[in-house]
Amino acid sequence: MNKTLKSLVFIGLTTVVLIAGVLLFIRTYTKHSQDLVKVPHIEGLRIDKAIRVLEEGGFQYEITDTVFRDGLPLLSIVDQIPDSDFEVKSGRKIYLVLNADQVPDVEMPDLAGKTSFTQAERILKNRGILVGRKIEIQMAEIKDADSEPVLEQRFAGSNKQIPKGTKIKRNTAVDLVVGVMNKANIEDLEEVSEAVETTEN
Repeated sequence: MNKTLKSLVFIGLTTVVLIAGVLLFIRTYTKHSQDLVKVPHIEGLRIDKAIRVLEEGGFQYEITDTVFRDGLPLLSIVDQIPDSDFEVKSGRKIYLVLNADQVPDVEMPDLAGKTSFTQAERILKNRGILVGRKIEIQMAEIKDADSEPVLEQRFAGSNKQIPKGTKIKRNTAVDLVVGVMNKANIEDLEEVSEAVETTEN
């Protein structure tokens, strides 16, 4: 065997050994031979139960964010990455978004004397505040049945007013005192409407 042939054989064997070594390393490093497992569904579970499910399945976990989400129990899982039923290697870390441990405070807006009942409903909804009772007070000066100005904003079931900027818990109900047309004005409007209809006919 001449020198050139020996060199080629040596190079070929060396290349094969290197490739085999690299593939073995990659297989070992990435645990390629390991069976895949499905990520459990833990959204909506309390954090203690969710952790127990993950640990029993051989998963790691990390809480990446805390938010507040209406309709979910406090300290429950809002979101998970990867999603449930996604196939991953055993020991994979699952990233969690957790619902807050208490309902956050919101500021009471300034509604009295500045908004109609319809506007107030929309503003309160956007703030996460519920409308309790609508307390109607007839007022002679109100000529438009749709205006319904807000006169007072009160703690639910109480006559105590809530000053603007007061911190209250999200999803708290507040009562609104609203001005409405009195019966005399309504009857006058009905008579005018009937008279107009009669004239047109």
